[in-house]
Amino acid sequence: MRNLYVRIFLSFWTAMVLVLTLTVAVTLWLSGQRMQRLQARQDELAREASMVLTSQGVPGLRNWLQREIPLQPAHDRLYVLDQHGVDILGRLVPEFLLAQVGHRPQPQRVSQPTRAIGDLAFGDLRLLSQLVSPTNETYALSLVHRFNLFGVFGFTETPIVALLATLLAATCVCFLLARYLSDPVRHLRAATRSIAAGDLRVRVSSLIGRRHDELALLAYDFDAMAERLRNLIDSQRQLLRDVSHELRSPLARLQIALGLARRPHANLDQELDRIEQEAQRLDELIGEILSLSRLEDPARELIAEPVDLEELLEALADNARVEAEPRFVRVDLAVPSALSVAGDRELLFRALENVVRNALSHAPNGSTVELSARAEGGQVIIRVSDQGPGVPPDLLERIFEPFFRVGKARDRDTGGHGIGLAITSRVVGLHAGTVRARNLPAGGLQVEIVLPRDQAGTPALAAPGAKHAGGGGSSARDDSGAQPAHA
Repeated sequence: MRNLYVRIFLSFWTAMVLVLTLTVAVTLWLSGQRMQRLQARQDELAREASMVLTSQGVPGLRNWLQREIPLQPAHDRLYVLDQHGVDILGRLVPEFLLAQVGHRPQPQRVSQPTRAIGDLAFGDLRLLSQLVSPTNETYALSLVHRFNLFGVFGFTETPIVALLATLLAATCVCFLLARYLSDPVRHLRAATRSIAAGDLRVRVSSLIGRRHDELALLAYDFDAMAERLRNLIDSQRQLLRDVSHELRSPLARLQIALGLARRPHANLDQELDRIEQEAQRLDELIGEILSLSRLEDPARELIAEPVDLEELLEALADNARVEAEPRFVRVDLAVPSALSVAGDRELLFRALENVVRNALSHAPNGSTVELSARAEGGQVIIRVSDQGPGVPPDLLERIFEPFFRVGKARDRDTGGHGIGLAITSRVVGLHAGTVRARNLPAGGLQVEIVLPRDQAGTPALAAPGAKHAGGGGSSARDDSGAQPAHA
């Protein structure tokens, strides 16, 4: 049972059934007890009447009946009828009582009075006993007990029984229901306070047992949120460490260049060129970090417009051929006409440029870089393939992380900082797309980008921070040509 609403409904329904069951059971038990008391009173009255009739005759029985009538409860009537169905006090006899005594059994001894319980009519219960006089005349003593239309529910004890049954059933059901609802809330509250105190390792799904209702789903979502927060904070800390490391290297080289420039007879032009080069590298790095930070801003809104992929990819290919010509690297382009996506053209251009330049930086001299795009259903698939060394399979999901490099030496042979493909991943995610990398069977790396196709000029853009990299990754192996090997 997965629906909490159904559980609550059935709990209250069960409580009502328990109340009704307990009320009926206890009331019937009380009814039996009352019947036993009425029957005992009937027997007692029959014995007294029989003794009076035996000792004093009919006149004495009349006197006894007159004395007993005022002593009976208001809802009881006491009758003594002769053989003709006439009350010995001359009172009007109810028809149902006349009908019942119309066929009397044979008289018996008073010591063994015959009792019969008549059928219920108009809520009345008739208890009959036969009396035999010394002259063998028979009389019928009847105690008529008046019920209301609800029968046993008309007992004065019934409302009390119903109240007690309601309290008992409601207490049990509400206790179990309150515990059922409050336990996961209590665990969630404790976990929330732990997270607020800085403990992001706390989890609650293991504490809810086998339940599968909305509170269980809330616990699973809470765990996913806690894991997401932990990953975000860990990634922020790692990013801060990486940024500090990346900034320290050009600053250290700047200090060295300044020290060399201060030496006597130093080559100032050469040292100034080195300082300018490091300052430019530092400026590029800061710009890339700012770009990545802006892409991760939750408040960022994209300018969505139709983007002609044929024109965009042709521009990328032309730029790549100029960069690849000195190394005799060939850039092949295969893209159909009238193929477009919806999004921000500048961001898409930079995202694809980072992938192409990364492929160029790792492509061997004289090799080929292939750039292709095709439509498949409501999606556009863009692939960039090179013939470089590829990436170890266990690192394919990490090459989209900021500052990640496959090469442990973290050299600068390719001139990048490891941010370009991270920017690509963020941009693709903002456009509700996915990006992944795989090694080609013949060697080399292929980066595949899947974007929603622009079919009506209305894009479907994802919120920043959404998971978008294939295989769970989000970042890249390098920026515009970073990384010493593929990464």
